[in-house]
Amino acid sequence: MPIKSSTQSQVRQYNVSNAVASARIEGIIPTKQLEKNLADYVSGEKSIAQLLEETKQRHVTLRRG
Repeated sequence: MPIKSSTQSQVRQYNVSNAVASARIEGIIPTKQLEKNLADYVSGEKSIAQLLEETKQRHVTLRRG
């Protein structure tokens, strides 16, 4: 049975909150771009696979430029 959209969003928010908290404990401060990407993930607008691909493309472009 598929998870309802609101429940899935809540699970995503919980997971994102834990990941960001762990990063902050390690002294890593999320960028505005990361915050936007995570909000897009929580809302279901983007998948983790999409975010990873966009990140890879952005960093490959920076190395070539």
